[in-house]
Amino acid sequence: MRLADGTTHSAYAVIVAVGGEPVKLQVPGEQEYAGRGVSYCAVCDGAFFKDMDLAVIGGGDSAFQEGLFLTRFAKKLYVVHRRKEFRAQAILQDRLLGMDKVETVTPAVVKRIGGNGEVKWIEVERDGRVEQVPVEGVFIFVGFKPVGRYLFKREHIDHDPNGYLITDQYMVTSIPGVYAVGDTRAQLAKQITTAVGDATTAVLHAERYIEELKHAERAFPSAPREEMPRLAGRMEPVRVVAGQTIVRQGDASDSFFIVVRGRVGVYQTQDGKEEQLNTLGPGEFFGEIGLLSDMPRIATVRALEPSELLRLDQESFRRLVSVSAATRDQLDQVARERLAATRS
Repeated sequence: MRLADGTTHSAYAVIVAVGGEPVKLQVPGEQEYAGRGVSYCAVCDGAFFKDMDLAVIGGGDSAFQEGLFLTRFAKKLYVVHRRKEFRAQAILQDRLLGMDKVETVTPAVVKRIGGNGEVKWIEVERDGRVEQVPVEGVFIFVGFKPVGRYLFKREHIDHDPNGYLITDQYMVTSIPGVYAVGDTRAQLAKQITTAVGDATTAVLHAERYIEELKHAERAFPSAPREEMPRLAGRMEPVRVVAGQTIVRQGDASDSFFIVVRGRVGVYQTQDGKEEQLNTLGPGEFFGEIGLLSDMPRIATVRALEPSELLRLDQESFRRLVSVSAATRDQLDQVARERLAATRS
């Protein structure tokens, strides 16, 4: 990772947790009264405004959802929007605007937020006239801007039209080893609880990913370094119990395996008699012979004890040997030695 100042950092995984920020009105008094009557989160601050007159600024779903929450505390709630029509879903509009304590101020633009150390009023321009609306709290929901995408080149990472980073269920982005959590990723709720859950998921998966990446690097020392993250991302953990058959002699060759923990035995049957050819432990691998020669399995592999493996699918294996001649030579050498041992 190269920063703007030229500094370079390297890591097996990166978790992007830079969040986002609410879009500001950029009017006088907004910054001055932030935390003293101006808020961007009704769930966070609404309970501090019990029995007060409040204003919600905005006309979309977020403004109406937060406004509904505020009706639990507000004595009166003004909904201020720059257009006559609201963008929120009809069901949200019906629920909020149908309450007696709710009054709309539209089309209106907030020009100033004022008070005497705490918010006491907002100044709005409506129909060419400027008027003051007495409120003690202003909740602003005119948009939210995630910032994670701006850490990357414009098309370097997948994001939605609003700039939120797109992840899978493990918080993995379109770049292997890069995770996004919290408000900077595309999700339903922007709350501390969901952000913490995202981070927990990302950390657990990143730990497993890093371990798989290191095993891949040890198994394929000659492979291009830039190929390793994609390769590790395609590896699937496999757990087996003692005595369990992993591959069977004569079956189609469709996977490559790396032993992570435990031990496995390699067996070959000839003339109805099974013979143990080898024992493989952590860091060793099997399955390359059939994949390299496009032939059925020449041996059976069974777990000698509870073991953990990494499985690489046929397509990913063939891509690896096609982009790395050195890796192909390494695996060919191992395959020749193992074939020679079966014939001796």
